[in-house]
Amino acid sequence: MTTHAINQRTDTLLGAPPLRNTTLVDFWQWAFSDLCDDDIKGFFAEWLVHKLLGVHSPRRVSWANSDVVTPSRVTLEVKATSYWQSWKVIDQHGQPYAEPLYKVPADDSKIRFSGLTARDSTTVADMSTSPALKSQLYVFAFQHEKDITRWNAMDLSQWEFYVLRAEELAQLGGRSVSVKKLRTKYGPLTAAEFVTRAKTLIEQVARERNVA
Repeated sequence: MTTHAINQRTDTLLGAPPLRNTTLVDFWQWAFSDLCDDDIKGFFAEWLVHKLLGVHSPRRVSWANSDVVTPSRVTLEVKATSYWQSWKVIDQHGQPYAEPLYKVPADDSKIRFSGLTARDSTTVADMSTSPALKSQLYVFAFQHEKDITRWNAMDLSQWEFYVLRAEELAQLGGRSVSVKKLRTKYGPLTAAEFVTRAKTLIEQVARERNVA
């Protein structure tokens, strides 16, 4: 069975009544085109890391223990956040507020990447085990544009990246980490710098595993 056979066998709705604008692309645009939405921003960051690192993946697997698995079997978890979320600027009817509900926070310690530990998600959860860091590397992608009128997830210059080994993250507390702490301890990476740093760490982790 192919990957797409699990999800759908056609890209248009079949049967009666006949409906217009009911293609799979139309659904994707309706449900997933807002990259400032919290959930979609995270999906986008996972896809972006795949593209930046040149890691081929046929689809997103939401229940996988890691977001990215390299050809050398090194695992990466990807977390994303930003100053802005759609609920701050768009009402429940999909219309923009006259003014955003919130301003950009002055203290970056309030902007956090959370949910870093979890139980095994590929089997029935064993509640007797404690949540843990499940990936070898952790990527933090922060969309740092403060001007909502310029906000553009597709502009790599508006993103900063951090990549840490699980052991480093554990020393910071493990379960969550603030943008302020990452900036202070490591300094932000551009997209190009992230690629170089991440590939170096991936090679190190793969080499250490082979030696062991």
